[in-house]
Amino acid sequence: MSAVESLYELERPDEVTRQASSRLEHAMTGARTRQAVLVVDGEEVEVPEALLQVLLHAVHQQAAGRRVRVVAPDADEELTPNQAAEYLGISRPLLVKLLDDGTIPARNLPGSRHRRISVAALESYLDHKVARRARLSAAMNDIAEADLYDQQD
Repeated sequence: MSAVESLYELERPDEVTRQASSRLEHAMTGARTRQAVLVVDGEEVEVPEALLQVLLHAVHQQAAGRRVRVVAPDADEELTPNQAAEYLGISRPLLVKLLDDGTIPARNLPGSRHRRISVAALESYLDHKVARRARLSAAMNDIAEADLYDQQD
């Protein structure tokens, strides 16, 4: 588990996880109702359907060998530049460039050159990046549909 409470990343799946995924999927697809009860130290806790769906999705992704990250994007926690670079899946030098040019806001620790980056700022950057990619893709599709792309051999 990450040291930051707003970020939790699951490890690569093992056989127990794969079996749990299969059993959970089988139970949910065959169920007449979308209810579940967890038993924790003998105490039963009812699990809402929305949480079951999130759990099932996470288990499926992990069982398929994909990285699963649970994020609280509005959390107040802050990350170090190393943690932020890992969070974004980019190199630390690239992150530093994004911090230096103001693309991602950060704050300096009092009396220090060390910086901290909020999880919310990182999520905002990711949202902006996804939206930009969508706009670029749409523009490229428009160019292709209008037959304005001239391929030269």
